[in-house]
Amino acid sequence: MENTSTLVEHMHSVESSQKRSYINSVKKTPTSSTSKGSSACASRVASLLLVLFRAMQYLIQPIMRLLHPITHAFSKSRSSADELMIMQIEEYHGMSTHNKVFEASELYLHNKMSPSTRLLKIVQTQKETKFAIHFSNNQEFEDIYEGVQLKWKYNSISKKSKYYPSKAGKKQQFFELRFDVKHKEKVMDAYLPYVVETFKAMKDAGKIVKLHTLVRSEDYKVRWSAINLEHPATFETIAMDSEQKRSVLEDLDRFVKRKEFYQRVGRAWKRGYLLYGPPGTGKSSLIGAIANYLKFDIYDLQLTHLMSDMELRRVLLATTNKSILVIEDIDCSQLKLQDRKNSNKKNDSESNQLSLLGRLLNFTDGLWYSCGEERIIIFTTSHKSKLDPALLRSGRMDMHVHMSYCSYEGFKTLASNYLGIKEHQPLFDEIESLLQKTEVSPAQVTEELMKSEIADVALQALITGIKEMNKREEDEKKAKDEERVKNDKEKVDHKQLTYFI
Repeated sequence: MENTSTLVEHMHSVESSQKRSYINSVKKTPTSSTSKGSSACASRVASLLLVLFRAMQYLIQPIMRLLHPITHAFSKSRSSADELMIMQIEEYHGMSTHNKVFEASELYLHNKMSPSTRLLKIVQTQKETKFAIHFSNNQEFEDIYEGVQLKWKYNSISKKSKYYPSKAGKKQQFFELRFDVKHKEKVMDAYLPYVVETFKAMKDAGKIVKLHTLVRSEDYKVRWSAINLEHPATFETIAMDSEQKRSVLEDLDRFVKRKEFYQRVGRAWKRGYLLYGPPGTGKSSLIGAIANYLKFDIYDLQLTHLMSDMELRRVLLATTNKSILVIEDIDCSQLKLQDRKNSNKKNDSESNQLSLLGRLLNFTDGLWYSCGEERIIIFTTSHKSKLDPALLRSGRMDMHVHMSYCSYEGFKTLASNYLGIKEHQPLFDEIESLLQKTEVSPAQVTEELMKSEIADVALQALITGIKEMNKREEDEKKAKDEERVKNDKEKVDHKQLTYFI
């Protein structure tokens, strides 16, 4: 508007100046025929200029009034664009460390989808029972936090593999968060923490426990890959001594409630368990029950899949808080690593693998693992006696849980789970008597109970099965005794022959 007024004032000044020039020229010009012609021409030019100035005054000024809101909005949008702040939140930080802010934003924005959204990606894997909604590329979301307007955008870019150019490369995912730059501190100090806290609440309310396993990508980099844990085990369904079950539950409850205690005493907030016992006694089921009880994700670490200490450190740092790190059959890993050490080292790759087990223990004991919170480490073995005593000390394996053969109490739990019965006389009494003198694993009991849904038939099958196992045990024991007697006799005969000679 100021520019328009200035233009009009300038027009008036020019018009007045032209009038004065015309009058002065008329007064000073001599009255000759030539001068008369020039005066007439000048008069017409002055008249045309006067008409033009009048037209500009009455036509241009209204047009400028109409254009003013448009030019003002354009200048405002340019200034606001210059003050726009963009934050990029990528899925991974570094090589393979998962970005927690990306994970939080992904779940948080599921509740921010506009009702007008017309494009959705629906996914269901073979091991999942529910449909999952994934964001489509360039999908946008709007949010308001304490009066601040925020705009989100999801981006997905496929990078071609430099090793396999013909194949589709790894997908890179990230979010863009846009807002006015003057709200930067509020977004950093309040909004993003609010997104993370909301994510935690949503995750705890309807959390699906994940099972993470190691995979190696096309460029030979190792990373975690997750699927939903569909293991149905609970502490109510596992065949375990009631006193031992109660002890494990109390230890877990005490652990998750003692954050301040661990901080006060200066220890990392972690807990180690050793599950040992014969095969089929429910060690894996107990791990599933612990994960379902605490809602902790499981990371299944297989040391033999790793090539170096660097990879071990990378995958351990990529685990999250409130998780369970599982190393199954630790005695087998120990033996394999010892075998490697005793063998001839042909290259650097083999020599790098020699100390993985020791590095794992040092890592979980040291400063690196203290970076996380609420971590549980579970080792399993079928042969506790084969383990190095250094593995068994407190701080590494704080609680030792013996998973024994099936007791009568464990059988009653399994009968309730599979047949829906609490008592069945006199078959229960016979089974109790057989279990007292026969070593039967819960897996073997379960296998017999699944042969029929009719209680009488299933229980009778179990009795027959236990009797056959008992007979095999007696036959094996008898054969061993005979073999021992035979060996002893051969030793005596050999000694007598030596004495005779």
